[in-house]
Parts: sequence; C-alpha cells; structure tokens
Amino acid sequence: MTPLKIAASAAVAPSLTLNTARDVVTLDNTDFTDVAAVVVSLADTRSGVLALLRHTGFNLPVFVANAFEEEVMHLPGVSGELNGEPQEWMALEAAAQAYEAELLPPFFETLTRYVDMQNSTFACPGHQGGAFFKKHPAGKQFYDFYGENVFRSDMCNADVKLGDLLIHEGSAKDAQKYAAKVFNADKTYFVLNGTSSANKVVTNALLTRGDLVLFDRNNHKSNHHGALIQAGATPVYLEAARNPFGFIGGIDAHCFDEAYLREQIAAVDPQRAEEARPFRLAIIQLGTYDGTVYNARQVVDRIGHLCDYILFDSAWLGYEQFIPLMEGCSPLTLELNENDPGIFVTQSVHKQLAGFSQTSQIHKKDNHIRGQRRFCPHKRLNNAFMLHASTSPFYPLFAALDINARMHQGEAGRRMWDECVTLGIEARKAILDRCEMILPFVPETVEGQRWQDAPTETIARDLRYFSFEPQAKWHGFAGYARDQYRVDPCKLLLTTPGIDAASGEYSDFGIPATILANYLRENGIVPEKCDLNSILFLLTPAESPEKMANLVAMLVQFEQHVKEDAPLAEVLPTIYRKNAQRYAGYTLRRLCQEMHDLYVSHNVKDLQRLMFRAAEFPPVRVNPQDAHQAYIRGEVELVPIAEAAGRVAAEGALPYPPGVLCVVPGEVWGGAVQRYFLALEEGLNLLPGFSPELQGVYTEEDDQGQKYLVANMIVGR
Repeated sequence: MTPLKIAASAAVAPSLTLNTARDVVTLDNTDFTDVAAVVVSLADTRSGVLALLRHTGFNLPVFVANAFEEEVMHLPGVSGELNGEPQEWMALEAAAQAYEAELLPPFFETLTRYVDMQNSTFACPGHQGGAFFKKHPAGKQFYDFYGENVFRSDMCNADVKLGDLLIHEGSAKDAQKYAAKVFNADKTYFVLNGTSSANKVVTNALLTRGDLVLFDRNNHKSNHHGALIQAGATPVYLEAARNPFGFIGGIDAHCFDEAYLREQIAAVDPQRAEEARPFRLAIIQLGTYDGTVYNARQVVDRIGHLCDYILFDSAWLGYEQFIPLMEGCSPLTLELNENDPGIFVTQSVHKQLAGFSQTSQIHKKDNHIRGQRRFCPHKRLNNAFMLHASTSPFYPLFAALDINARMHQGEAGRRMWDECVTLGIEARKAILDRCEMILPFVPETVEGQRWQDAPTETIARDLRYFSFEPQAKWHGFAGYARDQYRVDPCKLLLTTPGIDAASGEYSDFGIPATILANYLRENGIVPEKCDLNSILFLLTPAESPEKMANLVAMLVQFEQHVKEDAPLAEVLPTIYRKNAQRYAGYTLRRLCQEMHDLYVSHNVKDLQRLMFRAAEFPPVRVNPQDAHQAYIRGEVELVPIAEAAGRVAAEGALPYPPGVLCVVPGEVWGGAVQRYFLALEEGLNLLPGFSPELQGVYTEEDDQGQKYLVANMIVGR
C-alpha cells in the first residue's frame, strides 16, 4: 500500500512544525484521497473545514493544532489536539495507521500484502510476474505500458493465501460478504466475465426445461441465452414500449395485471394457468439501456405472488441505492416477507460503477423464503456459477469489485453520486440554454415552470423532474401508469430533430442521431450509443464540469454546422474520405435529409415500436432450445431476409447495441421484424459509412455490388 500523507492547514505551519515521517500537503493541494489524517487550526474549525471533511465521507481523523482539550472536545469529528507534546505525535501517527488499516477492503488488502512478499513462483501464469514479457522488445513495451503491479498481481490459485474465488473461501469470501452488506443483499457473488454470464448463472440455477419464465421482451440477449436456449424454459413475453425518438421504454402497466398474465399462460401452457405461482422466474430489466427505471416495489407487489423468483437485470444501474431521487427503484432495499418472491439482482459494475470491463456481481436476497421448496440454496447457485466461471480468474478484476464496494460504503458513496446527479442537471440546463435543436429528454415544464428554471438542488430531490407522467406528450411512451417509471438522472439522454414530440409524427427535416454521434467521435467525444433520433451519454462520478462543458460546446458547434449547411467533408472527414465518390459535393443538411427521408419512407420509428408489441410478436413454432440445437447440428440454410417470411429462425437476430433480440430462435420471420431489417438493408446500400452492427443476420453482396442481409433458417421449417 502506498503510504498516505498528512494534510495540514497553512495556518498551522508558522506556529507548529509537524513531527511526522509522512509527507505533508496543504489543504489546498489535496482532495483528501491521498491522506490519512488532517491537521487544522482552531480558526479553521470555524470556517467550514470540518463540514468539508465530513462531506467527503472518508471519515478522516482530524487534529486541531495549538488548542486545548476543552476547546475541541465539543467539535464533531475531531480526534484530538496537537501542542507539540511527544504523545500527541504518537496519537496522530496511530490515528493515521488506524485509518490506513481500515481503508482497504478484504481481498485487495490481502492481495497487496501477498504481492509485496515477492514469492518465487513456478505456477501459472507463465509470464511469471511479467518476467517473460520482458524477454522480448514487444513484450517489454507491453509490460511498460501497463506497469509492474498488474503483472505481479496476476496469479493463480496455487497459493491458498488469497482464498478461493470459485468456492468462495478466505479473503475472496470476505470480499463478497462485505459487498453484500454495502448493497443490502443476503449474499453477493463476484462475476468476472460480465453480466451476460451473471444472468446465465442465475437462470441456469433456477430454470429447467418446461418451467415458465415471465420474460420482458426488452431483455438483453444473455437472458434469452440462459433462460431459453441453455435451460429450455418456456417464455411468456411482456410487451414493452419504444417511443418515436428510438428510446427503449418499459413494460406496459396492463402487463402486470394477474388476469392478463393468466391469459398469456393459458396460450402457451393451459394446465399451468391456474397454479398459484405459475412462474419459476420473472426476468425484468430494472433499468433499460435508455434510462427508463422501474419502481421496484410496484413490480414486486403486482407480480411477486405469481413468481418464485424475480431477476432484476440491473446491468445499466447499480447506483440507485445511493441516490435519494431513486430510492424506490432498488429491489435490494425492499422489506420482504415469506409470501414475496426471492430476489436476484445482476449489476454490470463496469458500466457505471467502478470496475474494470467484464466485472459484474450477483446479489441474492431470499432469506425471507429460506426453508420453502422454491428456495435456491447457495450450493445450487454456485454449481451454476462454476459452469460459467473460469478456473483461471484474473485477480485484478476481482479486486476491482472489492474496491467498488468499499468506495460505495457509507456517506462517500452517496456523496459521489449526489455530485454526479448535480453535474448532470447542470449539463442539461446548459444544453437547454445554449442549444436549439438538440434537447435533453426531460419534461419541458413542471407545475407550469420551465424545467431549467428550477433550482438544481430542487431538481435533484424532487421526482417530478424525472417522472414519466402517463400521457405526457414530451416522452411519447404509451401504456404507462402513474409512478411506474422515471428517467435515470445518470443517463444524459438527448433527442435530435426529426420528430414532433407532441404528435409523435415525423417532421419535414431531421437529424438522425448517428450523424451527431459520428461528429462527436471525430472530435474526441465518445457517446455510449445512439438510435434513430436519440443519443445517450453515461454519467458517473468520474465526470467533471470541464468535461461536461466540452460536450455542450461540441453540441453547440454541431448545431452551427447544421445552420451553415457546412460541407460534409469538413464535418465528417473520416466517413467522407472512405466514401468520397458517394458523398461528393454533399453538405451536412443533405446527408441529414437523405437519412431522415429513409426513416420516413419505412416509418422506422413505428417498426421499432411494433416489434415489441404483443400483436406483432413473431409466432413461436419451435422451442428456442430446440431451434438452437438444430443450428448446432447444421440443419439450417442461409436465406435472404427479403425471402424470409414464414421461415423459422435458427438464430436470434438483433442490432447491437442495444443487444435486445428482435426475433428469437424458433420464431417465425415476417411482419414488423422483417420490414425493420429490410429498412436496415436499404440503408447499407444508400448510406455507406453508417452501417449498424448486426448479430444473427449477415451481410452479403450480389454480382452488382449490392448488399443484402441473410439469416439462418431451420431446413424445412
């Protein structure tokens, strides 16, 4: 561990020399992440310094210099006084050491001590702390780029001092217990290959062939893989909303009615329709990719009595417990009893929490049903866990999950997210003030007052500023109930011109968001994703006012290019250079108009919406597991999408992002799904440089150089 410093007020130095072997920094030169104790003057205690230190949430020990005990004993958060006596310096150092001892969480603390031992190893991995890499110039560059410690901390489980990550022993177990406490779970499991695997662990532990699974049609493809293809469960799909801008919304309110659900069960398994708890599992996206967040209490109250368990896929959340505005969103803070469902929550720590890519965690909250037949014990869940876990885990990933929990403990976690929410509100206000075309996805007014005119601290505490009120024109989502959904304040969602928000109809001119996204990337700003007339930026405590100001300035600059109808070669030079013949002489507005007209000609916004409506769900001909097995056996043929009507899909098909299947293996191609992919096919030929990533659908080229899409269909079906 890097020794921490002492932070001292400048007012202390003239009258007291700090007797410490530690480096000393002034209060003005630290953000308090690199110090183990703070020394201030008595005058400092009256000027707000103590409040500032409390606000950090770090619980740093504080000493007051040149003060008597009776002067500081009433001050909150003060550990003692310093007047130059030897025992006082000992107390300062003891407090600093105690702070350091409590700072690191269980696994990372053990890992750092183990690395410092510098053991001689003849075990995996073969690079032996990076020594192998340093034997070659390329390897040396690799080693130098990442730094020594990432190689020294990459080790195997041959030495038991670090515990066991697969059967959860030692410091690894302690780390997961620590995280469970921070996140209000009964048990927590760290997953090192993403929430795609975390979802498969949960679904494989709970579902078998023939079980009914209540299935959000918005679910990420990993849930289809785990629940339907691997486990073979039978889905009962819930229709979900898309709005004209292309944002992914939530499940319709009527889908949570018991009578409606029993009707849906009767259509797929009539004998189960009257069972008290017909669903082994419900899988719900707690927060959609585009920031529609559920009221978790409402979900549990309405469907919980029908389900053994509910899996809340929270890949795009994880921070809701730490934000007062989102208090009702977290399933992990609910009071539950023996009649409620068991709860699983999966979180992609790497998305908006503090983790390396692929870090994820499973939270299990089901002690309230322990002893019941439906309860999933640890051994069963861990059996599924080991099906999907590597026996050679990368310890830095596990350590990052451990550190993430420590960072979110107590007031520090709440403070960081409060600052993030505040920064996001200020950014939205700046965009509303400076932009005319690109707009934040929030209500235009609240109680007759413009959104941006309310004080930031009010917006950060009042749910009305982020609520989807039913039938409100600004959001364009249909089928919502009151208090069912809210906008995630940590998803900066923007809309681009092209849609009349009041009517939901296309306007004459539009700016497809992919053009804005490409412009931003050309200028060093990377959005998370875009779709139709919407664009998403993820906000975390990593953001800064300077970073947000740069984004706003770039949005303003883009709008200026649109107003001036700048040459495309200047606005999107990379795309223009790669497709110079196609876009010769184009201006920015001309490109925008052609792409907008393509959307209009196919009514793409409606196709997106219809794909997730029950009336347009593709008919199911084959169980998804059986369809996948036919694919593995090679009982498939590639068929052009233009000729796919009536054919049974062997593979799931989707654009990525967002990774939501439009057609599931075993379903019949046709209707809105087929028309949607044919619209994408036309875009491939008409607008090179803007091709989406497609999975389960493949691009081929005919003799004339025209691109067309094909997909695998089951032979004879």
